[in-house]
Amino acid sequence: MENDFFSSFYLNKKHKQLICSDPKIAFIQYKDFQIDLLSGERKKNNLELFKEQIQKIQISQKFEKPIVLHLFYEFGFSCVELDELIDKNKPLAIYIEYGEATEEPIYRVEYKEKFTFEPLSLPSFDEYNQKFQKTYKSLIDGECYQLNLTMPFFLRSKNKISANEYINKLWSEPLNVGAYAHATYIDSLGKLFISNSPECLFQIESADDLRIKSMPIKGTIAVNNYSEREEAWSKLTESKKDEAELYMITDLMRNDLTKLSGEVSDVTHKKKALNVPGLIHQFSVVETKLNPETNVLDILTNLFPGGSITGAPKKNVMKLISEIERYDRGFYCGSTILLYQNSRTASINIRSAEVDFIQDEIKYGAGGGVTLLSQAREEYDEALAKLKSFLLLLN
Repeated sequence: MENDFFSSFYLNKKHKQLICSDPKIAFIQYKDFQIDLLSGERKKNNLELFKEQIQKIQISQKFEKPIVLHLFYEFGFSCVELDELIDKNKPLAIYIEYGEATEEPIYRVEYKEKFTFEPLSLPSFDEYNQKFQKTYKSLIDGECYQLNLTMPFFLRSKNKISANEYINKLWSEPLNVGAYAHATYIDSLGKLFISNSPECLFQIESADDLRIKSMPIKGTIAVNNYSEREEAWSKLTESKKDEAELYMITDLMRNDLTKLSGEVSDVTHKKKALNVPGLIHQFSVVETKLNPETNVLDILTNLFPGGSITGAPKKNVMKLISEIERYDRGFYCGSTILLYQNSRTASINIRSAEVDFIQDEIKYGAGGGVTLLSQAREEYDEALAKLKSFLLLLN
């Protein structure tokens, strides 16, 4: 395993990766303190001081050096006024300022043996169904309209795979790479945070225009090969359940963006197809114009966590998720922000994993939106299909 500290972002228009290296400032934020990832020093710097720090970052400013911000799902409790749910011993964010950034090729490497993985802990259908029934009761009781129910999968690699090998294997084929794929390896933690995410929390195309768009994904269907995609897409678009999921979250994101900008946001695409390995998703595009004074905290307070991985109404479902799921999502369902030159983007970390080289395990999360039209077995199978979609890229 290499001794290093870097972040990599997939550049889908070039089929290259942006490698951010030479970290100058790097820390992991908890509720009441930070740990410096370069020195190991623990500092008394609470969450409110951290939020003041990111409040100083205006989205219109120039970013000559990369800033990378990994927000864990649990940071979102502070964005929706549920601070009482924050565990003081669990990480909330990783903040990094890098000194260097270079564009580099993605190497296509032929390995002598396939990467194989063994399950350490896979939730059974019965375990999932118990949580599904609690979720469904919340829907029946009118506590929410949609709740994104997820579960963790723990795996172990039978091969010795380095951080760079994970990245090159996942991203070697352009058709298989998510538009917001990224990874960060931190040697002091012995962890690789890697995502093949196709989903955008927000993207700002230009510092001069400052139009912000969000592209929520809701609705999924599994496919075995590309010849099935046209028929599968037709089936997905005819599903009232999947359409209801998408439109509910699109409306949630439209309201969130309107609150952020103070102007009515536009749904520029109501339903589009998104092809990923083994799956087809449907997504929408919502846009609005930002004030140049808008800062990063403004955006996060209104948009984070993304509605597609919570449900609606957001505050209610986040409280319900905490009660029903009973595990820390962490990196999965959080967001990763890149601020560098013209890039002002944030993913939603689905198709994402935490690779712990010290504990020799991989944590992967998957799930989906539950509505009154949902069936437990179908939702469980969808989560398994999302796990398969990720592992297919490593075979």
